[in-house]
Amino acid sequence: MSDTDESAQQSQPFGQQQVNDLFTLLSDFNPVTTGAKAVDQARRTVESLIAAMELFVQSMDNMNQVASRVNRLLDDIEGPMRQVMPHVNGALGAVNRLADLSGALTELSKRLGPLMAFIPQDKRPKDTTSPPDSSQAQV
Repeated sequence: MSDTDESAQQSQPFGQQQVNDLFTLLSDFNPVTTGAKAVDQARRTVESLIAAMELFVQSMDNMNQVASRVNRLLDDIEGPMRQVMPHVNGALGAVNRLADLSGALTELSKRLGPLMAFIPQDKRPKDTTSPPDSSQAQV
């Protein structure tokens, strides 16, 4: 810059434009506006927190209702199950004993197989399910 420009800027009186610029700069730093924005943001945050807490309470109510239903269901089923389970255990024990006996009978039949060779065989097997033949009884 030249000396004449600097002296011109320094010698200019403080005018309306400079005052407007100063007010514009100061309006950006208005503490009332900044405070109002902060209060508004805090209000929105509190509202969001309250909404989240309401959803949480509603979820807990739903979980409580589900737990109550499960408890009622268990109360309804527990008594009959306690009465039936001894019979089921007895039936399973009987099936287990039958399986053991079946295995023992299978083993016995394998061991008796060679003895069957000494028993005389009829030419036709005897049918035990049909009634006795009456024509043979008359002969």
